[in-house]
Amino acid sequence: MKKNGKGTEARGIFRKAKANFTGEADVKKYRSGLELLKRAAALDHVGAHEWLGAVYDYGLGTRPNRRLAFEHYLTAAKAGNPNSEYHVGIFYSGGIGVRKNHRLAVKWLRRAVDHGDAYAMHVLGKCYRYGQGTRKSPEKGFTLQLRAAQKGVVEAQFSVGVCLGKGEGVRADPGQAFRWYLRAAKKGHDDAAHNLGYFYEAGKGVRKNSRKAAFWYARADALRKKRASVVPGNGVAVR
Repeated sequence: MKKNGKGTEARGIFRKAKANFTGEADVKKYRSGLELLKRAAALDHVGAHEWLGAVYDYGLGTRPNRRLAFEHYLTAAKAGNPNSEYHVGIFYSGGIGVRKNHRLAVKWLRRAVDHGDAYAMHVLGKCYRYGQGTRKSPEKGFTLQLRAAQKGVVEAQFSVGVCLGKGEGVRADPGQAFRWYLRAAKKGHDDAAHNLGYFYEAGKGVRKNSRKAAFWYARADALRKKRASVVPGNGVAVR
């Protein structure tokens, strides 16, 4: 009974904590949410550890602390939380809050993939493509990134276009490459937009069209300028 009561209490606190991170950015609300997350995490609530990882990662209501972010992500990852498994992999890969270790990065990314995390599929695919933390396998890399692309991961859609355009891990298919670039570009991927411009200019995978080439080159430039002007850190990066 005590265990069930503890779980009920933790869920209630966690629910209140999350409410403080919705709507307009508000430092006072973030700080209140942070304290509630700490209380829920002390009661072993896995989701609270996941969110604390994000809060310390992005500095919401507190200064960014990547070491603490990693510790909370790791706690949630060990409990089987896919988003946290993904983040632990990312932190090991980049040496963020922990010593860089590509093999451990791959280990955690694989766990996240096993639990269906689409972003982990993309990153693990990249590890296979470049032989980072695992034996190089362009075929496995493409397959994983294709799965992620089909689930809507924009960066994976761009990568699939690259692989199909170059024949990396898959038979070259300029027409399919063009279609994947188009999907990514329509979602705001600047490099995909640039490549569409080139495909239209060169008549690669699509009929030559100088007007459309100019449009996509201009679109790529506009997207790059927009990306450069964005201030990071708004919102909690928990999927």
